[in-house]
Amino acid sequence: MPPPQHPEPAAPRFDACDLPRDGRDYADVVELQTRRMRLRRFGFRHTLDLLQLGREERVTRTLLDDPVATLDDAMGLVVWANTLYRTRPGLGLWHAGDRNGRFLGLFSLTPSGGADDVAIGVRLLPSAWGRGYAIEGGAALCTHAFTTVGLPLLIAQCAPHNRSVPPLLLRLGFGETDGGMQFGNPARRFRLQQAEWRGLGPRRVRAESPVEELRFKAEGGPGRGTPDR
Repeated sequence: MPPPQHPEPAAPRFDACDLPRDGRDYADVVELQTRRMRLRRFGFRHTLDLLQLGREERVTRTLLDDPVATLDDAMGLVVWANTLYRTRPGLGLWHAGDRNGRFLGLFSLTPSGGADDVAIGVRLLPSAWGRGYAIEGGAALCTHAFTTVGLPLLIAQCAPHNRSVPPLLLRLGFGETDGGMQFGNPARRFRLQQAEWRGLGPRRVRAESPVEELRFKAEGGPGRGTPDR
């Protein structure tokens, strides 16, 4: 029996409310702060960072969907992120920088499919791998999702060959559920209920790959030729 299919999102629709009020760029807002990182709302000023991340082959080879490959992709992702900030307070995609402002990657809490699920994700540049940023940001997102936003659960997913993601999710308390297909690719799926969130657990499994890329999933987001999820 083939794995279950999950609904894929329609392309997003934008209107004048989704564009910057000043006609140039969105406000620079720090949404979350961890011990070593600041997670800011995306603006057009971050398009080159998004392109850098989207053109890094060591990152894109583990994705289930299409990377940010063009300037239009990057700008569209910025608009979609700001639409989420407006329409789904507490959710979104965030530009992650270290204490010196150096770009590390992005983190996300995004609507998932046709249900009320919200997916957690992070995508980091290789220069940030192996330094604990993924787990640090992931724990902050779980706390934000359950304590601030009041979500009942979070989901996550990754490609079957991505061996570093499951240990990270286990440390956060996620449990694996039935797999499925996402964007035409097999996907491992994980779930964490609000009542099960106990904070960051001990390291139990050593990752077999240096890749620290939680499945950055934003069903309800754009597809090829539009912003990456």
